[in-house]
Parts: sequence; structure tokens; C-alpha cells
Amino acid sequence: MRKSWRIGALGAALLGLLQLAPLAAAQTPGSCGTAPLQGERAALLIGNSAYNDWEWPSLKNAVNDIDYVCAAFAKAGISPRIVRNADMATLDAALTRFAAEAAGAKSVIIYYAGHGFEYGGRNWLVPMEAPPATRRADVEKRYLSIEAAVKRVVPAGAFTLLFVDACRTAEPVVRIEDVNVAAGDAASAPLGLLDIGQGAVFYSTAKGRPALDFAPIGSPVSPFAAAVVKELGIPGLEISDYFKIVSREVYKRTHGMELGPQQPFHYGSWFDDYYLVAPPEVPAAAPVRPTAAAVIPLPSSSATALPSRGAVTDPLADISLDRLAIEDEPVLIADVLSRHPASELIALADGGHPLAQQLAGYMFSLGVGLKKDMPRARAYLEASAAQGFPAGQQELAYLLLENDPSPADVTRAYDLYVAASNAGFSKAKTHLAYRLAAGTFGPADFARSQALYVEAAGKGHPAAIFALTYFADTRAANLARLRTIAATGNPEGNHWLCEAHFAAKTLAGAIEDCGLAARAGFAGSRAILADAYAKGIGVTADAKEAAHWAKLARDLPELRKDQRDMIAGIGE
Repeated sequence: MRKSWRIGALGAALLGLLQLAPLAAAQTPGSCGTAPLQGERAALLIGNSAYNDWEWPSLKNAVNDIDYVCAAFAKAGISPRIVRNADMATLDAALTRFAAEAAGAKSVIIYYAGHGFEYGGRNWLVPMEAPPATRRADVEKRYLSIEAAVKRVVPAGAFTLLFVDACRTAEPVVRIEDVNVAAGDAASAPLGLLDIGQGAVFYSTAKGRPALDFAPIGSPVSPFAAAVVKELGIPGLEISDYFKIVSREVYKRTHGMELGPQQPFHYGSWFDDYYLVAPPEVPAAAPVRPTAAAVIPLPSSSATALPSRGAVTDPLADISLDRLAIEDEPVLIADVLSRHPASELIALADGGHPLAQQLAGYMFSLGVGLKKDMPRARAYLEASAAQGFPAGQQELAYLLLENDPSPADVTRAYDLYVAASNAGFSKAKTHLAYRLAAGTFGPADFARSQALYVEAAGKGHPAAIFALTYFADTRAANLARLRTIAATGNPEGNHWLCEAHFAAKTLAGAIEDCGLAARAGFAGSRAILADAYAKGIGVTADAKEAAHWAKLARDLPELRKDQRDMIAGIGE
């Protein structure tokens, strides 16, 4: 089920009023979703709003949501089909029709907004005429199995992407009348994990939490649908980065609200990069390699500046080195691309803009906003580093060390890290500190490593602040710093608190931080939470919850080997 937002904070309400205009069109259903399906990507959008408010709470915006999402999907080249306020017979007919039309699709998207629950190891959506209570034998007759729907409509080998906007609170959505819980029978539960093979599932909220039907007050669509559409306007985000950006947007929209913050939750397994909006093709051009005379002075507190071009205004002037030094790159890139197309960034980079070169290098190296192209990534980072731009130097050093480095590459990476660090770039200080402690550049140097962490932490770099919690004399102050970061609504603070308390064997005091960070998608926090549930540390031991979080942690490629080893065997 989903929750209606009734009373919001004044600031959130004002924000909502500012956002109503661009969303107003979502209130008027159009012809979207009625044309024959075409192309290799098809979407089935199901919205159930008009529940009778007696047996089921009505959901004002569920149908609005799918109309709003439909237009965005169609614009992105995804062929949509809409089903509104459907009973079981209508849903069954819609699935049959959609399966026939999408038989040749290479990817299928299912978006559901409405009530839902889990029972018998399967997940169910609630048709319009379904009762709030039933018997075990009648569950399959009265509710639609999401797993069964996927099997019916997704062609073999196609990529499956599910968006599920439904509450996942603990109170029963459907009561199974003839179960005997005392005897060990399982009752109904919040929507759980779906086994869909190759693909991904994106829930609008975390397990145990409500999904708001509208927030802030007066919004014509849910915060999840609003974020899904907003971030769909950024081309070239691989699906994992897209999930991260949407999740942060929903968290931001609902932070500080009575029923918030709402944390979308995703998981899945896929081999190849998947894009809802494909990266643009940007013709290659040789980056400018300025001479030493063209180096641009960039103090850490200033915004970056274009090389002098008369009265031309620098479109990236609002991005300072201080911001570059502490913000996650995918979040920063998404912000930039929401205002400037990739072609504009590449033009700036080709014209010698050091920040644009650094951003282009990052984007090409990881396939964020552009198709992955390692030679072009290297060329742009070389050009940025040649200008003495600290962020370019740091990114080039990272690229050298992460791609089978030769001894010469290691030496050069060290020099680059030192140059960027000496320029005051805190992210480079943190990277260099880690490498010095790990012995990448020779015998481990813990004293120099700690000194660099102190400098980076002073600039607000969360990873450096976390590193200082390992030292007894700086632990308390830096735990407090992380708590301040978490209090601003940044789940990275919660994640590092979870890691810090786990390392210190004081996890019981930070188990809520682990849960919040795990729901936000941090691999380490998911592994730690799985271990906590397996051992009963800070929570009641629960093998099912342990298996749940272990699976989600293992699905993330960035999970560290030591943490992967820690949860080996849990749920396998």
C-alpha cells in the first residue's frame, strides 16, 4: 500500500507549491500508452488509484503517476502501455495483450503504483475488486502475482526492470484468514525480494517503510514518480547510477517530513550496462594540450574559470574545487548534465577547460553520461592534469592505478597524487593517505597517512573523517563529524558511522545507521547488517533478514573482498 501525505513541514509545503506547475499535466490523462508497441523496449504501466476507501485506502496519485511516467518513457524511446484502475479480469487481459505485443522486445519495464504485499514466498499486487481478507486457497484467484506477471510478459533473455511504488510497512495489507501463526504458518508481509533473473527491481521505499502518495502536500504525483521522471531527463546514466540519483532526489524531497524520509531501494543482477536514456554520441576531437603558460590558478575555495575568452561566461563557474573534493562524482555529473548537455561539456573540454576535461575523463572512463571509451578518458585526463588541475591529476592517478599499472605508472600516479594533494585537493589527500597506508608506493607510512587524513577531514571529506575514527586520539571528534553529516540527510554519514562502529566492535550503537545506509545502497553497510542479523548484534538474530541483506550486498560489485568473505555462506 501507499500512504497519503497529509501534514508537511512549512518549508516542504512551499517547495511543493514551487514544483506544482511542471507536474500539473500529470493530472490530465492523455492518449499516452494506447499506441501499438514498437521497438526493442516496451513498458507496462499499471496504476490503481480508485480503491473504495472502505476496504482499501484510495490512492489519489497512482494513476497520475503512470500518466506522468508514460509521457517521460515515450519521450525516451520506450514504447508504453497503460492499465488504469484494473480488476483481476482486466489485468489478465492486459497481460495477455502486452505479452503478444512485446514478444520481440529486448527489455521490458513494468511500473506498478498501488497496494501490494508478500505471501507464500511470492509478491502480489492488489486489483481493484480484491478483498482485504481471504483464505490461502484463494490468494492466487484474487491477487496478481508479480513474479507470474514477469514470466508471462518478459521474453526469454530480455532485460527486466521493475518499478514498484507501494508501501512496505509492517502492518498486514491483506489478512490471510486461515493461517495459524502460532503453529508456524506464515502470514502476509510487506513486499519482498523478487527473483527475476537478469534485471533490476526498484522499490519506491525500503522494507518496513511507507511510500508517500503525495509529498510535499498538494503534489499531483508521488515523490517517487516525480524523481523517476526528473532524472530521466539526464541522458547516459547507467541504471545503477540512475537508481542512486533518483533515490537521493526522493530522500531530499521527503527529508524532515512526518512519515519521511522515504528511501527508495534497489537490487538486481546484470552483466552489461543498461541505460533508460542512451548516452549521446559525441564525435571525437583531439583535446587541447595547453602549454605551461596556459595553466589557470585555481585556489581551493574559488570556482573554476574558463581560459579568457572575452565576455564569455563560464557555464561551470558554480562548481568549486571544494565541491569537487567531497561530492560523489555520479551525483555531481548528474547535476551538471541536468543543466548542460554532454556535447557542451565535450566542446568545453576540447577548448581547454580543465574542469570539463576532468569531468569528460571521468564520464568516458566509467560510462557515466557518455559511452565508455578508455582512450578518450585517458586523453582528457592527461589534458586536465597537464594544466595542473588537481581534480584532473587525482582522477588520472586513480585511472593509472586501477588498470594493470606498470612500475612507471605507479611512480607517475604517486607524483600526480602528491601534486594534487599539495594543491589542497582533499579527495587526492584521502586517496594518497590510503595508498601510503596500504604500501602501494613502498613501505607503509602510517604517520604521513594520518597527517593527510587530518588535512582532508578538515575540508569535510567523509571518507577521511571515517579513517580518523581508527585513531584513538581523533575517534570521538570524527564520529561527531560523521553524525553531523548524517543529520543533514546525507546517508554517506550513516554509512561511515556504520563502518566505524563495526570496526570498533561497538555496532549496537549504530545499527540504525547501518539500516539507513544499507537501504540507501551502500554495499559495506548491507554486508555489516547481514552479519549483524546472522549473529544478533544490535538486533534480534534473524536468519531470513541476514540472508536478505547478504544477497543484496553480494549483488553490488563494489563490495570489498573482506566484506564479501565475511558474509560468505549467509543465505547461500
